[in-house]
Amino acid sequence: MSHRDGAVRVLVNSSDRVRTAEHDLDERWLRAFAVAVGDTRASFFDVDHPGGLVAHPLFPVCLEWPLIEHGPPGVELTGHAVGDGLHAAHRIRLHSPLRPGKRVRTESELYAAVPVRGSVRLTVEFRTYSDCGALMVTTHLVSFYRDVRLCGATVDRPLAAIAPPVGEPSATVASFAVDEKNAVVYSECARIWNPIHTDARVARAAGLPGPILHGTEILARAVSAITGSRLVPIDAVVTGIECRFIQPVRAGMTLSVVTTQDDAGPIGFQVLGPAGPVITHGRLTHSELSAQACTRA
Repeated sequence: MSHRDGAVRVLVNSSDRVRTAEHDLDERWLRAFAVAVGDTRASFFDVDHPGGLVAHPLFPVCLEWPLIEHGPPGVELTGHAVGDGLHAAHRIRLHSPLRPGKRVRTESELYAAVPVRGSVRLTVEFRTYSDCGALMVTTHLVSFYRDVRLCGATVDRPLAAIAPPVGEPSATVASFAVDEKNAVVYSECARIWNPIHTDARVARAAGLPGPILHGTEILARAVSAITGSRLVPIDAVVTGIECRFIQPVRAGMTLSVVTTQDDAGPIGFQVLGPAGPVITHGRLTHSELSAQACTRA
């Protein structure tokens, strides 16, 4: 396609540069997400858990979806750029656990818009706050828009690149299969509704042979496999997750989660499919649980 077919226009003075959404966290939503990603450990699912429920580390994507459902903030998409972004990378920093019974506010802001070899790379920053203003989650989501031009000013704030793990892959911690039901269950439980994941007609219209699974579901399952393994202490709390998405996952695939751990502590990982990696440059950090203000009722 030529650049005349689509554009990403940065809206410098737009009130849409920062969007806000508020959510009430409840047990129903947190437990449904745990079921959707196949992780019903007591801390995510058991309402009688002595420490109370906490959200799965990937749950923040549920809070962020309404802010990007109709396109990234601070830009206007035209032509084939509309609905054509490829989720390329994801970085989450978890500053405090998300728990039911809390009201949270999530903001999204255009962090970077950069032309890259005839395409445009957009980075959106999300910040989720507690009802008393404490920062709980920071996310950077990177998308690529192919064969489009960037109009308006380049926005290029520094952000450390997602680097590959140190060392060679050393252990397969889990393998799992996915089918067409995964995307339907995940859509409803996460409340992330995009028909390209569930409707074959929409997927074919987008040039795909069929629906593709949510990248965040695959990432969540990988995180569950790692945190449920011997690599992570049972009482540890995930503090950071990052990765690159390499190729889409389709129904019928069997995937393997392969880890690499260096002496510094972060756990590197990738997710392998039948034709090679689907997620690379994965990195997970964790720490002991510490009490923080305004996170518990």
